[in-house]
Amino acid sequence: MRRIIALVLIALTSCVYVTKDEYDSYWDADGDGWPLDQDCDDTNPDVYPYAPDLRGDGCDADCGAELDTDGDDWPDVSDCLPEDPDAYPCSPVEVDGDGIDHDCDGEDSVRTDVCPRRDPDFDDAPNLDCGEGA
Repeated sequence: MRRIIALVLIALTSCVYVTKDEYDSYWDADGDGWPLDQDCDDTNPDVYPYAPDLRGDGCDADCGAELDTDGDDWPDVSDCLPEDPDAYPCSPVEVDGDGIDHDCDGEDSVRTDVCPRRDPDFDDAPNLDCGEGA
């Protein structure tokens, strides 16, 4: 009986206490403030839920916080054809006179102005290198 009590006391006193900062650093490898179970890329501190997300750079910096049905890296609210992955602002797929506005400029012709890629919610969204942009 004494052995059981001794084992229980050892087990209860051997618990390790960690501070909140130690806990957060263990469960948040990139230090962006989002734990592993919520961060879609825990190796990059610029990628986390609701992060600034530059449009068309191929990165999903905001972890899909904005609905993007066709996966073209342009949220549905900014995409003129949210079901078509070839149609998004400044799409290079635009063909003059084909009846489809692929570049979302309101015209069925090749766009000649500068592409508005910035995140409308964050003027200083970083341009991340996540692969080939849309």
